[in-house]
Amino acid sequence: MAQVTIIPAKNYDDEIVRTAAYARVSSDSEDQLNSFNAQIRYYTEMLQYSNNAVFVDMYADEGISGTGTAKREEFQRLMNDCRKGKIDRILTKSVSRFARNTKDCLEAVRELKNLGVSVYFEKENIDTGEISSEMLLTLYSQFAQEESMSISRNCRMGVHKRMADGTYKNVSTPFGYDYIDGKLQINPEEAEIVKQIFTWYLGGVGMTEIAQKLNALKANNKKWWFSTIKTIITNERYIGDTLWQKKFTTDTLPFRLIRNHGEKEQYYAKGTHEPIIEKEIFDAVQKLLSERCKSKECIIRDSPFRKKIQCGNCGNTFRRKTNNNIVFWTCRNHDESAENCPIKQIRESEFQAAFIRLWNKLQTHYKAILAPMLRQLETLSEREKSANIQLAELRKEISEIKRQIHLLTILNSQGTLDGAYFKERSAELDRKLLNSQKQLRASLDDSDNERLDELRKLISMLEKSEQITEFDETKFGQIVERITVLSNTEIRFEMIGKIGFTERIAR
Repeated sequence: MAQVTIIPAKNYDDEIVRTAAYARVSSDSEDQLNSFNAQIRYYTEMLQYSNNAVFVDMYADEGISGTGTAKREEFQRLMNDCRKGKIDRILTKSVSRFARNTKDCLEAVRELKNLGVSVYFEKENIDTGEISSEMLLTLYSQFAQEESMSISRNCRMGVHKRMADGTYKNVSTPFGYDYIDGKLQINPEEAEIVKQIFTWYLGGVGMTEIAQKLNALKANNKKWWFSTIKTIITNERYIGDTLWQKKFTTDTLPFRLIRNHGEKEQYYAKGTHEPIIEKEIFDAVQKLLSERCKSKECIIRDSPFRKKIQCGNCGNTFRRKTNNNIVFWTCRNHDESAENCPIKQIRESEFQAAFIRLWNKLQTHYKAILAPMLRQLETLSEREKSANIQLAELRKEISEIKRQIHLLTILNSQGTLDGAYFKERSAELDRKLLNSQKQLRASLDDSDNERLDELRKLISMLEKSEQITEFDETKFGQIVERITVLSNTEIRFEMIGKIGFTERIAR
């Protein structure tokens, strides 16, 4: 009979668990920073008495909103260390401290679970290592998201109330005014230019020609455009009135500022400041503008291509023109004189068709094109950070300060320190930690992190989308930052993630 050796079951209770803690406070106020430092000491003290837990590090963001994870440097460092296999378990105070966005929270927890890392939310008593935890986590993260949205709604209610009773202070300063001691005061030099613009327009000079006149005069040493003139002659603030809530923030995450076309209430306040233009002149300009729009000088509608098309020959932006109901985009230099720039006008439909082709190519081949690029950039980013001596020294200094806080807390809990000395030394270490972390943030270049986040966003969009047969303004606006016209047969799309693709256009 074969000899059998019994191998005893492994006692997982005796296994050393590499534990980290994450904390976040949402403002830079003194009270919040005290809470921030208290959380650091709390987790340090908690883990010192554990028999099977090794404290890896304290990851803490301060003064940063929790509605998104992209800008939380310490949170991103925590996730990267988990991906490198340095952490087995994360402790955090509550779901709202971890994230106030359901999508970000669940994505992070699911990735951590796949990496074998559990998260314990103390307030809600949720352990993601348990099978049923994700359902509870979804519920609580929705509560946290609703809390963030509720705070936003309360802030808006306060703003709307001040708008309704006329006490709201709009700090945006239109050309022609200075904002001094909480009030708009006329800037005499700029006000004369505003008056001249209204006079010219009433005298029959078009907005494009007015811009050209001001550029020739080098008025106020700034560049003048059609859109600048249009904004001035339609702005009620030049008659001393103020229209509030021309734009509004969306009610759902992620919050976006968009133009109000009647979706929300607006508030018109008369006599909020000293006028530059008489009301009769302003009204006459609005009437003339309406008449011209019906005839030849029609107001340009918002276009996804506006301010995004640049001439590769002379560097000027393209302006929109309409001829026989066909929309064209033309280099401003070429439009003034063909001798200034050889690149001719291009139909808007050609830009649209080129984007459709580009999107469909990326949607088909993004795994072969973008995924390897993302992996390479992640590797390079890690190498650059590791090679940066200044960052390494700052991280070492922060680690040493945290170690001293950890040791000080242990000694105090054992009763071996004088209370006054502990308080004084704790305050000193808190100040050192705060200063070192500020230096670290100042030394870090966020551009690489932003590029990586943008590439991840682009890949995610392509994964969740299909090919298109018609131009999609939303997709275009989300991924294209600029179009460079290289010639009359070739354009280049500059996209998020600092990547570019060239497309041919039909002539």
